[in-house]
Parts: sequence; structure tokens; C-alpha cells
Amino acid sequence: MKRKRIPSILVAIDGSDYSDKAFEYACELSIMKNIPLIIINVVEEYATIGRSILRELKKSSKQLLHEYKGRSESLDIRTARTIHSVGNAAEEILKIANGKDATTLVIGSKGKYGTSKDMLGGTSYKLIHYSRCTVTVVK
Repeated sequence: MKRKRIPSILVAIDGSDYSDKAFEYACELSIMKNIPLIIINVVEEYATIGRSILRELKKSSKQLLHEYKGRSESLDIRTARTIHSVGNAAEEILKIANGKDATTLVIGSKGKYGTSKDMLGGTSYKLIHYSRCTVTVVK
């Protein structure tokens, strides 16, 4: 028997202006449709990064998620969860979106390290092309 899909919105955040706008849009959508919100932040893990730096990045990620969860609760979104992950951002977001059966993925058009010359960030580009669910890109 096929399992019933529970609608949810997954929003990827990194603290950039673009992810702030994506978060705001995802919150509006969550309120309007009355469906759960999942907030994710991925710490990119590089081979050259030291353990102490990685530990600090993980700590910052958890603080960022705590801040965004608080913002969602201030908007009366009671069904918000956070997920902290480590790895390649696009791969981790796709894995979680597919694993949680997200119906909508909301992302900023560029990440924290995108340049103004980029029309679309690398992670956003991959998510648009490989996601199984609807992807909304916010500018």
C-alpha cells in the first residue's frame, strides 16, 4: 500500500539576503496553505578544513537554525522543524527533500557566496534540475 504523502515546505537557508527572502516566502506559503515548514541549513564540508573550523561552522549553523525557527514561531507557524546537515549543499537538500517527501522546495536564487554576475547559484541550479518536487526560486 502506498503511503499517504503529507504536504510540507522545505526552505534552505544560509543567512544570505536571498535565503532571507526565500524564508519569508516559505513562511507566507506555510501560513496560507496551513502546511508544515522544514528549515534546513547545510554546512559544506571540505577536505582542507580543520576540525576546529568545522566545529565552529556547525555551531553557527545551529544558531542560525534556532534564529530562523524563532522567526517562524513569531509568525505563528507552530509546525516548523529545523534540520542541520553537513556535506554538499545540493546533495544534502535533495536527500532531505526526497526523504521527507517535501511537496515544495523554496530556495534563494543565490547563496551566501554567489556573485552579482551569477544569474543563478550552483546549488539552486542543481536543485531545480534534480528535485522531485516543485522548486520555487526567490530573488
